[in-house]
Amino acid sequence: MPSDGAQQPHVPAPPRAGGRKAAITMTLVAVLWLGLSLWIADVYGNYREAQLRGQALALAVTSAGALTNALSQRLAQVRGLAAFVAVKAAENQPGEIEREFPVFAASYYQQVPGIRNIAVAPDFVVRLVYPRDAGNLKVVGNHLLEDKRPGFAQTVERALQTRDLAVHEPLEMIQGGQGLLARQAVFVGDRPWGTVGMIFTISAMLESSRIGILEGYAWGLRTAAGTVVGGDAGVFAMQPVSVRIDLPDGHWDFALAPSGGWRAAAARGAEVTALRFGLLILGIGILCLTWVALQRRETLERLVDSRTRQLTSANRELERFSFIVAHDLQEPLRSIISFSQLVERGLSAQLTPEQRQWLASLGTSARLMKALLHDVQIYLGENNAPLPRRQVAATEALAIARRKLNGRIQQAGATVEAGPLPMVWADHHRLGEVFVALIGNAIEYRSLDRSPVVRVSCRTEGPFQVIDVADNGIGIEETYFDRIFEVFQRLHSRNAHPGTGMGLAIAKKMVEHLGGTIRVRSAVGQGSVFSIVLPVAPAWIANARSEQM
Repeated sequence: MPSDGAQQPHVPAPPRAGGRKAAITMTLVAVLWLGLSLWIADVYGNYREAQLRGQALALAVTSAGALTNALSQRLAQVRGLAAFVAVKAAENQPGEIEREFPVFAASYYQQVPGIRNIAVAPDFVVRLVYPRDAGNLKVVGNHLLEDKRPGFAQTVERALQTRDLAVHEPLEMIQGGQGLLARQAVFVGDRPWGTVGMIFTISAMLESSRIGILEGYAWGLRTAAGTVVGGDAGVFAMQPVSVRIDLPDGHWDFALAPSGGWRAAAARGAEVTALRFGLLILGIGILCLTWVALQRRETLERLVDSRTRQLTSANRELERFSFIVAHDLQEPLRSIISFSQLVERGLSAQLTPEQRQWLASLGTSARLMKALLHDVQIYLGENNAPLPRRQVAATEALAIARRKLNGRIQQAGATVEAGPLPMVWADHHRLGEVFVALIGNAIEYRSLDRSPVVRVSCRTEGPFQVIDVADNGIGIEETYFDRIFEVFQRLHSRNAHPGTGMGLAIAKKMVEHLGGTIRVRSAVGQGSVFSIVLPVAPAWIANARSEQM
């Protein structure tokens, strides 16, 4: 911890700090590039997924078209059988239906693979079936409108209502596998004659549509009620593309998706591999460039740090030399002043008025030189002066300044007014010297037309406390606002306004050492306002506390 609040010289960080900083920077660049690469890959993955969805949709439309053709081919057979029966029934030739049905049904059976049952039901009672095997013969005599099996009677009723085909939900066949039952009502005039129906093996229908050879894809087929007709039921949970297959009294949904999911499919292929490889190479290149830039920066920082240390050392030597010179010159100046006074007293009777004037000028110049050296010592010594560790009352510092300036205040007939002033992070010596400089400046540059009045007040500006020192003097042109705070800068001749020209420069340096500054605003002929701006909580206090922790 710094002692007495003194500012410590800058100590350059050890080389390890630069290495840690470089490592952190490289890690940050790598993480940022990794994040950017993942974002690019995600964007491209979305694009690829959209592409794959378009391709899959086209394939699904083709597959659904093939399935629709296979389904339509079989439903057309049911319509053909219904037309044959309707013609014979209209001719009132039931014997003809019974005699020609086996031949008619056999031709259908040979044309379309997968027909499991062909049946004719006059008055809705099954009388004729093909082929006449044991399984099919069991349904002979079954009254369809009284069938208790789920959906059977309802299918017949839909066929009667629509006078068209009605398709039953897929059913499990006695022989195994799923079957598709289609029925159509037969009318003679407006009177229902009965129905015809066929059962098709769904597996044969799907095989004929060649859906099963979709390499790399999983597919599923289900009814509007959700009954799976074929394929993989899990496809419907894979956000598939879907195509609707219309039926005479409903529809089926055909769904298609890549076997491993869309993301896995989008991650495959030469384009994705090339993108990943390109991002990897580009990332390595960026890291290499970052490393080179960091090395160059570190080299430059070391060079700047070296030059800074050399310059700081040279400045300190120069300051030390200047301080010693200013101090050591005080002694010969005191001797010059003393001997000039002795000469003037010892040879008073022998000196001419002109010689006395010479000695007076010599003494005045020596005293001015002494005052200049004193101010230079204060200005140079401010850098090493300890900083305050507690707050002081600005009112007490103002009282010190008024005591020092009491003679000048009375001589000029000046009035110094002060309102309530705050507690500030400063010390009585510094703040008192600042008040001496500002109030003394106001008295020195007073207007000849009115008595000088100096008003000291305070206000708050955000994180700063501002003490305003206002006067009614001759004022300052805005052009010279910055110049008056420079060392040895004067706006008037020394004969008109004596002084060293360092008062405001010393005051500003003291306030800046406290972490603040001095501002001025003025109007020529009306007066000036010098503002002492001090932070509410100086940085050196926070730093000291953090070091203690």
